[in-house]
Amino acid sequence: MTGAALTSSERAPGLLLGAGVRIGEDVLIGGHVIIHAGVKIGDGARVGDHAQIRDRAKVGPGATVGSFTSVDPGVEIGARASVQTHCYLTGGTVIEEDVFVGPGVTFANDDTMDRHPPETPLAGPVLRRACRVGAGAVLCPGVEIGKEAFVAAGAVVVADVPPRGVAMGVPARVVREVPDADLLERWR
Repeated sequence: MTGAALTSSERAPGLLLGAGVRIGEDVLIGGHVIIHAGVKIGDGARVGDHAQIRDRAKVGPGATVGSFTSVDPGVEIGARASVQTHCYLTGGTVIEEDVFVGPGVTFANDDTMDRHPPETPLAGPVLRRACRVGAGAVLCPGVEIGKEAFVAAGAVVVADVPPRGVAMGVPARVVREVPDADLLERWR
């Protein structure tokens, strides 16, 4: 699907398009967006200009996929998650609800860089509820960012970050814990 910006509510209350594409009610889709077969986009989601959402990816209700972001096949983005502009979400990635991913974040899922047998499963990063990842961070294959954790801008995450951990640096190291005052419940 490409073209000018539109909302699903301008055309119908929710859409079921060809090839199993489902677009919920009140979805905003920017110009020149590409949506592949089997994609599901929840009610009230927003997809920025020039984004690409590939086969069987799921975008939860109220979630944002920023302009120029590429979402690989099978990626799951939870409700109210915010993925900012120019991000790359690799296959196998799971982003739970209320997660924030800053601009220019890159996810990886293949630690052999294609030097593996075809049957080898690839593992994308897993971002748990309400974690935050700063601009330009790189998340290596299979890492888990814990619930309410914080990854600083520019960090290269090569190992799991525990719940409420604050990680920064190259490679990223946990330096402290997210304080109670910064937890999502205080901001909703």
